[in-house]
Amino acid sequence: MPLHAPSARSVALSPSFTLAIVARTAQLRAEGKTVLSLSVGEPDFDTPKPVREQGKYAIDHGITKYTAGRGTVELRTAISQKLLRDQKLQYGIDQILVSNGGKHAISNLLLATINPGDEVILPAPYFLAYPELIKLAGGIPVIVPTEAKNRYTLIPDELKKAITPKSKLIVLCTPSNPASTVYTHAEIAALAPILLQHKLWILSDEVYEYLLFDGRQQASPAHFPELFAQTLYVSSFSKTYAMTGWRLGYCAGDKEIISAAAKIQENMTSSPSAIAQYAGIEAVSNDQSDRERMRKEFERRRDLMYGLVSKWEHVTIPKSEGAFYCFPKIDEVWKSKGKVYPGSMAVAQQLLEEQFVAVVPGGPFGDDRCIRLSFAASDDTIKEACKRIEKYLSE
Repeated sequence: MPLHAPSARSVALSPSFTLAIVARTAQLRAEGKTVLSLSVGEPDFDTPKPVREQGKYAIDHGITKYTAGRGTVELRTAISQKLLRDQKLQYGIDQILVSNGGKHAISNLLLATINPGDEVILPAPYFLAYPELIKLAGGIPVIVPTEAKNRYTLIPDELKKAITPKSKLIVLCTPSNPASTVYTHAEIAALAPILLQHKLWILSDEVYEYLLFDGRQQASPAHFPELFAQTLYVSSFSKTYAMTGWRLGYCAGDKEIISAAAKIQENMTSSPSAIAQYAGIEAVSNDQSDRERMRKEFERRRDLMYGLVSKWEHVTIPKSEGAFYCFPKIDEVWKSKGKVYPGSMAVAQQLLEEQFVAVVPGGPFGDDRCIRLSFAASDDTIKEACKRIEKYLSE
């Protein structure tokens, strides 16, 4: 073996496709091209002013040291109160771990629950980092395709078929990235007896929990008393409070698992940023009007994008129920012209290089028939980008 060969686990990982698109977009813009981006899963709003002010306060008053590895008592208390206030979920501060973003929280939980060879059930489409993080933990992703006719939700029969004696955990994401589906209470209830019977850990990724449209209410596996103990709840400050660069997320759940995840985090990263944590207290504790203002704006933009994309010939698009994405199925466009669909990676590359529109291919999300479009963009960007995509598809 060569002296400088990278580890097998690193070789097995795929690079981040979204970050690669961001890098190429920046390169084209540096070359003078006007690139319109519908690719990044990031609010285009500033972090609310009261939150920014608390970050400045922390810097100016020396709140810049290491904190407890699990996160400050003050922030964990604020998160505990937020979970009770908004989700009617009761977690003590010893059941909460604050991490460097939601993805970090997910990584910690997978490392704390998965042994090499354990199977993790992953409904597709899924957030593109899940399979890589599962593999990094030594687990085996078991991909379960879902259908547009079921709104890309996992149904009981699909779950039953996926379970084996090696099944250890299932990942559920609601509202979902990329499909923007929101599980209803009834849909989770239908899965509950199976999850309970097979004693699966449920990693419930709810980072978009406040970005709900058309009056929907968030339903979590943790809301079911019989599933509460086996649910590992994950959320983040990034999407709700436009704090992506602050790198702050958290998880809550079984005390033993949270302690194990905390040990992993303390050895890897010591603690989250003291400055971000101090600002995070303001975000979850005080006036939530900025949060609601952003939600309403995303709902309005959802209507704008859906109105445009739903008119494209031979394209199927479910109406987004939450988050800030739409996930149109485009492969029928090629079939209608008697041509071979080149795949979502080729489509995304051609749109970027020929039409100067950045989108994310559906393949890395588990459905190569689709592309992901983000409406976390201005009206003008959405309109012009959709016009360019429609032109590309028509040609």
